[in-house]
Amino acid sequence: MNKFDLYEVVTQKIIDRLEAGVIPWQKPWRNSGGMPRNLVTNRPYNGINFWLLISLSYNSPFYLTFEQVKTLGGNVLKGEKSTMVVFWKILESEEKSGEIKKTPFLRYYNVFNLTQTEGIDPSKIPASEAYDHVFNPIAAAEALVNNWTDKPRIDWDGDAAYYSLAIDLVCIPDHRTFFHDEQFYSTLFHELVYPY
Repeated sequence: MNKFDLYEVVTQKIIDRLEAGVIPWQKPWRNSGGMPRNLVTNRPYNGINFWLLISLSYNSPFYLTFEQVKTLGGNVLKGEKSTMVVFWKILESEEKSGEIKKTPFLRYYNVFNLTQTEGIDPSKIPASEAYDHVFNPIAAAEALVNNWTDKPRIDWDGDAAYYSLAIDLVCIPDHRTFFHDEQFYSTLFHELVYPY
Protein backbone atom coordinates (compact mmCIF):
# COMPACT_ATOMS: atom_id res chain seq x y z
CA MET A 1 0.00 0.00 0.00
CA ASN A 2 1.43 3.38 -1.02
CA LYS A 3 1.11 5.97 1.71
CA PHE A 4 0.77 9.59 0.63
CA ASP A 5 4.02 11.33 1.56
CA LEU A 6 3.63 15.11 1.47
CA TYR A 7 7.39 15.67 1.70
CA GLU A 8 7.91 13.46 -1.33
CA VAL A 9 5.17 15.25 -3.28
CA VAL A 10 6.69 18.71 -2.61
CA THR A 11 10.18 17.45 -3.48
CA GLN A 12 8.87 15.97 -6.73
CA LYS A 13 7.17 19.27 -7.63
CA ILE A 14 10.49 21.07 -7.23
CA ILE A 15 12.29 18.44 -9.32
CA ASP A 16 9.61 18.71 -12.03
CA ARG A 17 10.05 22.49 -12.20
CA LEU A 18 13.84 22.14 -12.36
CA GLU A 19 13.57 19.60 -15.18
CA ALA A 20 11.28 22.03 -17.03
CA GLY A 21 13.98 24.68 -16.80
CA VAL A 22 12.37 26.69 -14.01
CA ILE A 23 14.43 27.39 -10.91
CA PRO A 24 11.68 28.19 -8.37
CA TRP A 25 13.95 30.07 -5.97
CA GLN A 26 15.48 32.19 -8.70
CA LYS A 27 13.02 34.65 -10.20
CA PRO A 28 14.60 38.10 -10.41
CA TRP A 29 11.38 39.95 -11.27
CA ARG A 30 7.98 40.40 -9.74
CA ASN A 31 4.82 39.35 -11.50
CA SER A 32 2.61 42.10 -12.82
CA GLY A 33 0.30 41.75 -9.85
CA GLY A 34 2.85 41.36 -7.08
CA MET A 35 3.74 38.49 -4.78
CA PRO A 36 1.53 35.40 -4.32
CA ARG A 37 -1.11 35.74 -1.61
CA ASN A 38 -4.49 34.39 -0.61
CA LEU A 39 -7.34 36.47 -2.02
CA VAL A 40 -9.61 36.07 1.01
CA THR A 41 -7.11 36.66 3.81
CA ASN A 42 -4.71 38.80 1.72
CA ARG A 43 -1.88 37.03 3.56
CA PRO A 44 1.23 36.47 1.44
CA TYR A 45 2.44 32.93 0.98
CA ASN A 46 5.84 32.21 2.50
CA GLY A 47 8.29 29.36 2.80
CA ILE A 48 8.09 26.67 0.13
CA ASN A 49 4.63 27.91 -0.92
CA PHE A 50 6.10 31.23 -2.01
CA TRP A 51 8.65 29.48 -4.23
CA LEU A 52 6.17 27.00 -5.67
CA LEU A 53 3.65 29.72 -6.55
CA ILE A 54 6.05 32.42 -7.76
CA SER A 55 7.47 30.03 -10.34
CA LEU A 56 4.05 29.67 -12.01
CA SER A 57 3.18 32.00 -14.89
CA TYR A 58 -0.15 33.42 -13.80
CA ASN A 59 -0.86 37.13 -14.25
CA SER A 60 -2.62 37.39 -10.90
CA PRO A 61 -0.93 37.02 -7.51
CA PHE A 62 -4.16 35.81 -5.86
CA TYR A 63 -4.92 32.20 -4.94
CA LEU A 64 -8.02 30.60 -3.41
CA THR A 65 -9.18 27.20 -2.27
CA PHE A 66 -12.15 25.67 -4.07
CA GLU A 67 -14.36 26.53 -1.08
CA GLN A 68 -13.14 30.16 -1.07
CA VAL A 69 -14.02 30.46 -4.76
CA LYS A 70 -17.54 29.17 -4.03
CA THR A 71 -17.92 31.45 -0.99
CA LEU A 72 -17.13 34.46 -3.18
CA GLY A 73 -19.80 33.39 -5.67
CA GLY A 74 -17.39 32.16 -8.32
CA ASN A 75 -16.55 28.95 -10.12
CA VAL A 76 -13.36 27.22 -11.15
CA LEU A 77 -13.09 27.15 -14.95
CA LYS A 78 -13.63 23.73 -16.49
CA GLY A 79 -10.43 21.75 -16.94
CA GLU A 80 -8.30 23.90 -14.62
CA LYS A 81 -5.89 22.09 -12.30
CA SER A 82 -5.15 23.15 -8.75
CA THR A 83 -1.74 23.77 -7.22
CA MET A 84 -0.81 22.26 -3.88
CA VAL A 85 0.34 24.45 -1.00
CA VAL A 86 1.37 23.19 2.41
CA PHE A 87 0.65 24.36 5.94
CA TRP A 88 2.76 23.35 8.89
CA LYS A 89 3.25 24.33 12.49
CA ILE A 90 4.42 22.82 15.76
CA LEU A 91 1.58 21.77 18.06
CA GLU A 92 2.33 21.90 21.75
CA SER A 93 0.56 19.84 24.37
CA GLU A 94 1.25 19.39 28.06
CA GLU A 95 2.01 15.86 29.23
CA LYS A 96 0.84 14.53 32.63
CA SER A 97 4.40 14.97 33.82
CA GLY A 98 4.20 18.69 33.04
CA GLU A 99 6.54 18.46 30.07
CA ILE A 100 5.57 20.22 26.87
CA LYS A 101 5.34 17.79 23.97
CA LYS A 102 5.99 19.30 20.54
CA THR A 103 4.46 17.58 17.54
CA PRO A 104 4.95 18.69 13.94
CA PHE A 105 1.66 19.19 12.11
CA LEU A 106 1.63 19.17 8.31
CA ARG A 107 -1.24 19.31 5.87
CA TYR A 108 -1.83 20.49 2.34
CA TYR A 109 -4.42 22.50 0.48
CA ASN A 110 -5.19 22.76 -3.20
CA VAL A 111 -5.48 26.31 -4.49
CA PHE A 112 -6.45 27.92 -7.77
CA ASN A 113 -5.11 31.13 -9.21
CA LEU A 114 -7.72 33.85 -9.65
CA THR A 115 -7.25 33.61 -13.44
CA GLN A 116 -8.49 30.00 -13.24
CA THR A 117 -11.85 31.19 -11.92
CA GLU A 118 -14.86 33.15 -13.10
CA GLY A 119 -17.79 34.96 -11.51
CA ILE A 120 -15.99 36.60 -8.57
CA ASP A 121 -17.15 40.17 -8.03
CA PRO A 122 -14.27 42.48 -9.11
CA SER A 123 -14.92 44.70 -6.07
CA LYS A 124 -13.73 41.78 -3.89
CA ILE A 125 -10.34 41.73 -5.62
CA PRO A 126 -7.78 44.09 -4.05
CA ALA A 127 -5.65 46.30 -6.25
CA SER A 128 -2.13 45.03 -6.80
CA GLU A 129 0.96 46.55 -8.30
CA ALA A 130 4.10 45.18 -9.83
CA TYR A 131 7.56 46.02 -8.61
CA ASP A 132 8.66 49.22 -10.30
CA HIS A 133 12.10 50.74 -10.10
CA VAL A 134 14.07 53.28 -12.07
CA PHE A 135 15.82 51.26 -14.75
CA ASN A 136 19.31 52.36 -15.78
CA PRO A 137 20.28 50.74 -19.08
CA ILE A 138 23.76 49.22 -19.27
CA ALA A 139 25.32 50.64 -22.44
CA ALA A 140 27.43 47.59 -23.36
CA ALA A 141 24.48 45.22 -22.91
CA GLU A 142 22.16 47.49 -24.91
CA ALA A 143 24.73 47.64 -27.73
CA LEU A 144 24.88 43.83 -27.86
CA VAL A 145 21.10 43.56 -28.20
CA ASN A 146 20.74 46.44 -30.67
CA ASN A 147 23.58 45.27 -32.93
CA TRP A 148 22.60 41.60 -32.98
CA THR A 149 21.26 41.30 -36.52
CA ASP A 150 19.80 37.77 -36.52
CA LYS A 151 18.45 37.67 -32.98
CA PRO A 152 14.96 36.31 -32.28
CA ARG A 153 12.08 38.77 -32.12
CA ILE A 154 11.61 40.10 -28.57
CA ASP A 155 8.32 40.70 -26.72
CA TRP A 156 9.28 43.20 -24.02
CA ASP A 157 6.13 43.10 -21.92
CA GLY A 158 5.57 39.50 -20.83
CA ASP A 159 4.99 38.18 -17.34
CA ALA A 160 7.40 35.29 -17.85
CA ALA A 161 10.78 34.81 -19.50
CA TYR A 162 11.00 32.14 -22.21
CA TYR A 163 12.00 31.38 -25.79
CA SER A 164 9.48 29.99 -28.28
CA LEU A 165 11.19 27.94 -30.98
CA ALA A 166 7.98 27.66 -33.03
CA ILE A 167 7.85 31.41 -33.69
CA ASP A 168 11.47 32.36 -32.87
CA LEU A 169 10.35 34.72 -30.11
CA VAL A 170 11.81 35.71 -26.76
CA CYS A 171 9.36 36.94 -24.15
CA ILE A 172 10.73 38.92 -21.24
CA PRO A 173 9.02 40.84 -18.44
CA ASP A 174 9.21 44.62 -18.45
CA HIS A 175 12.66 45.80 -17.34
CA ARG A 176 11.13 47.88 -14.52
CA THR A 177 9.80 44.73 -12.82
CA PHE A 178 13.31 43.35 -12.25
CA PHE A 179 14.89 43.87 -8.85
CA HIS A 180 18.27 44.80 -10.41
CA ASP A 181 19.23 46.01 -13.87
CA GLU A 182 21.89 43.30 -14.22
CA GLN A 183 19.28 40.59 -13.61
CA PHE A 184 17.22 41.92 -16.51
CA TYR A 185 20.14 41.55 -18.92
CA SER A 186 21.17 38.18 -17.50
CA THR A 187 17.63 36.86 -18.08
CA LEU A 188 17.37 38.44 -21.52
CA PHE A 189 20.68 36.99 -22.73
CA HIS A 190 19.83 33.58 -21.28
CA GLU A 191 16.68 33.49 -23.42
CA LEU A 192 18.33 35.01 -26.52
CA VAL A 193 21.02 32.31 -26.71
CA TYR A 194 18.55 29.47 -26.15
CA PRO A 195 18.22 28.57 -29.87
CA TYR A 196 22.00 28.52 -30.44
